[in-house]
Amino acid sequence: MAAVDVATQLETLLRLQHDLALEHDIDRVLNRIVETATAILDAERASLFIVDTQRNELWSRVLTEGTGPGVSEVREIRLPLDGRSLAAEVARGGEVLRIDAAYDDPRFDPSTDQRTGFRTRTILVAPIDSRDRRRLGVLQVMNKRDGLFGADDERFVRALAGSAGVALEYVQLSTELAAERLRVVKVAEEERHRLARDLHDGVAQTLANTAIGIEIASKRALGDVNAALAELAQLRERLLESQKGLRDILFALRPVQLEDAGLPAAVRALAERIDGTNGSVVAARRVDSACRLVPEVEAGAFRVIREAANNALKTGRAAHVNLDVYDEEGEVVAVVEDDGRGFDVAAVLGSYASRGSLGLLQMRESARLIGARLSIDSSPGQGTRIRLRIPART
Repeated sequence: MAAVDVATQLETLLRLQHDLALEHDIDRVLNRIVETATAILDAERASLFIVDTQRNELWSRVLTEGTGPGVSEVREIRLPLDGRSLAAEVARGGEVLRIDAAYDDPRFDPSTDQRTGFRTRTILVAPIDSRDRRRLGVLQVMNKRDGLFGADDERFVRALAGSAGVALEYVQLSTELAAERLRVVKVAEEERHRLARDLHDGVAQTLANTAIGIEIASKRALGDVNAALAELAQLRERLLESQKGLRDILFALRPVQLEDAGLPAAVRALAERIDGTNGSVVAARRVDSACRLVPEVEAGAFRVIREAANNALKTGRAAHVNLDVYDEEGEVVAVVEDDGRGFDVAAVLGSYASRGSLGLLQMRESARLIGARLSIDSSPGQGTRIRLRIPART
């Protein structure tokens, strides 16, 4: 097949862009790009490599096989990003390479040719970037059948690499969105489990015991009215305690102060409500923010503050817990600081999968969802300081 002219290349690009816009299967999209590169540039072979930052490698997501005597099939190629290869060179530097004699270039790695029996002569390599210039991969086309790759071929492969970049960025965004949805579901599920536990262990248990107590008191009243009245008085105290527990649960879900007066008022109410828990002193130390945030942001920030304060009381064994909410350089800053036993942050986060607890992860996710920055400063024996910085958008 002879190489096509520039007008045909442009027409092919327009048709390809139209078709890719209607295609949702990423593998079909990338295969179509590689097949188009091979056909339009009249090349023997093409590959599309993806950057794997975790393994510091390039791996071949799409390969077209060369044909000819002694050429064997290869299922996957992996190249070190910091190693010797033209693909790695382009991935590192970001410039298009047009090589007329591959074996004369010291950057060329012949090991894949040696494994497959394919003989690379000419090669054209272009970087695949996202819109924010992150390197996503490399598009590589080999062995133009009728001579050498030219400037028009280079422009065409750049355009194809641009299409591949859009497709790969779409995949990344879709993957991140799916992961975000999963995180939101996980946090919401943990909240529901906590609410169910609190209701079962507190309110539901008290109501069940009270129902039994009323039945016993009713029978006792037939023979000993005073004893029955004493039991009813005890049952009344239990119900009042249960009512307080239910109010605590409702406060944790959505305090009235948060809706009426904003985050500072809710934090003051939180300090008053939990002061004295486990013998700890909880104080609203510096709560003077004048900025009112949107309701969803205030709710997310309050969840982080409440979780941090509860952790300090229940697991940190803190004698003193201080709560701050103030304005600083266009942000609302919330701080929960305690003098408890502290912990190894990295170790705790790393052990969540086995422990089945999501406390810190819930705080981090709640902060992320409202666009805030969360920092956790703690070490064994040194207490804990959790700081939340929230952009003061109105």
